[in-house]
Amino acid sequence: MVKVAVIFESSPFDRKGLFNAAHNRIRYLAAEGRCLVHAFCIHSWDTPFTAKVRHSPLVEKRVSSCVVDDVTYDMLWYDFSITDHLLVEKLQRRPFFFEKFEDSVLPELAGYDFISAHSFTGGLVAAKASRKYGIPYHVTWHGSDVHTHPWRNGLILRETAKVMEEATCNFFVSDALMRASDRITVNARKEVLYNGVSEDFVKYDDPVREELRKHYGIADGEKVVAFVGSIVDVKNVVVLQPLFNEIRRRYDGPLVFWVVGDGKMRHVVEPALKSDASIDVRMWGNVPSGEMPSVMNCIDVMVLPSLNEGLPLVCAEAIRCGANVAGSDVGGIPEVIGKDNVVPLGEGFVESMADKVVGLLRAGSVQTVPSKVDWKTAAAVESAAIISAVSSGRSSDSE
Repeated sequence: MVKVAVIFESSPFDRKGLFNAAHNRIRYLAAEGRCLVHAFCIHSWDTPFTAKVRHSPLVEKRVSSCVVDDVTYDMLWYDFSITDHLLVEKLQRRPFFFEKFEDSVLPELAGYDFISAHSFTGGLVAAKASRKYGIPYHVTWHGSDVHTHPWRNGLILRETAKVMEEATCNFFVSDALMRASDRITVNARKEVLYNGVSEDFVKYDDPVREELRKHYGIADGEKVVAFVGSIVDVKNVVVLQPLFNEIRRRYDGPLVFWVVGDGKMRHVVEPALKSDASIDVRMWGNVPSGEMPSVMNCIDVMVLPSLNEGLPLVCAEAIRCGANVAGSDVGGIPEVIGKDNVVPLGEGFVESMADKVVGLLRAGSVQTVPSKVDWKTAAAVESAAIISAVSSGRSSDSE
């Protein structure tokens, strides 16, 4: 059996997009049966000051490992340094202390047949281990690691290109993201590999849905329009107030608006929404992952007006729970919800999106998730790629 190390930077203590995607890939890759999988999670150790600088939640205890579902993660902690922050963000220089951390964790990867990395930081460590130990690696890219972060920092752009070019393959979670990566480099092997949707996200029976709607305070006949995601710039959250206002103006039935999530822009978005007397809005903040299927089962239409996306699994999750979704025509959004349900950014975006949402509120049908968005398919493709790369390497060594 092929020994595979999976490595990425995220938080098992505050599980969101990247963690959930990597976590499910690990689970299904292990269950597929051809790889013995060991998971490593990189995480910063912040002081109260550095957490405030980075807008990061503080972690209470520096554990050596943690278990999520049936996956054990060996934690690789690094002390977040303001010096490194200034070097990278202000001077676009290599981080001194983080490079020392990388060197210190490389022995953890010695002895594996293959490294499966996710996103930029995981890719950096995998590439370094590959150079030192000759272990082949591939990287899965999820969104902002391609369409946003490299274009804010020349050092990150150069390092991303190098990681891509040295990998046996680069997987992108949408076709749009793969095409966007050509701006970084065309000298790399690339494939599209869609993520899947957790089996927890299913449409409940009508009596259960009715009870949930009562539990969450939804009146009889009332429709729920929701934004679900991080309240950050790239999600285009500044349009939520005018968009909700325009939907309310165009739809003549009872209507309530939800914002599910949190983020750096909440201090801007929440006052704007709550100052608009024409809309009834509930700010949920972060919702525990186990409660999200219940929340999704109460939503009639979800909106995702993002400026950029990789493959927004939140769209697939909402659809699986019985909601319709309208979104901007960017990234992998149309690959999940279909071209008929997206609106191009630019002049008239709010009005066009409101029209789309009102049409979906009145529609009797519900969207379906494309069959290509499937974890078992992803695991089979990744497993085959790993075995092929390892076999090729062994054949070269024997020559």
